[in-house]
Amino acid sequence: MAVKHTFGDEDNRPDAVEAGVYPATIKTASEKISKSSGNEMIEIIWTVDNGPDVFDYLTFGPKTAYKVDTFLKATGNAPKKGEEVEIKAEDIEGQRAFLELRVEDDPQYGRKNKVNKYITDKGIPPALPEAESDSNKPF
Repeated sequence: MAVKHTFGDEDNRPDAVEAGVYPATIKTASEKISKSSGNEMIEIIWTVDNGPDVFDYLTFGPKTAYKVDTFLKATGNAPKKGEEVEIKAEDIEGQRAFLELRVEDDPQYGRKNKVNKYITDKGIPPALPEAESDSNKPF
């Protein structure tokens, strides 16, 4: 069976998905210093399954400890209460979690997703088969 298609030379990956909960994988993570607080942070690029890449930041400090704890739970890396952990950017690449995303209109970049929160009550999403996660495949 043949199917006809008119090539439009468009990227079929969406700029943003609708607000909701999505499984995602950490594509890249890099250690940085927050410009606003001066605290250590990890810049994360999440790849939403069959969706866009989403930037996120884990900043380490007293006011943001809850976010780091939730991240650890959502990725299945939560230690026992009171236990100190060392988080290295290169060690979290490839980690998976469910993310609650919101949509924002950015004057410079248009519609984009932001991580609203990490979801801890759904477990860890299974990995996509390699063929499905490869965004460079033509079909």
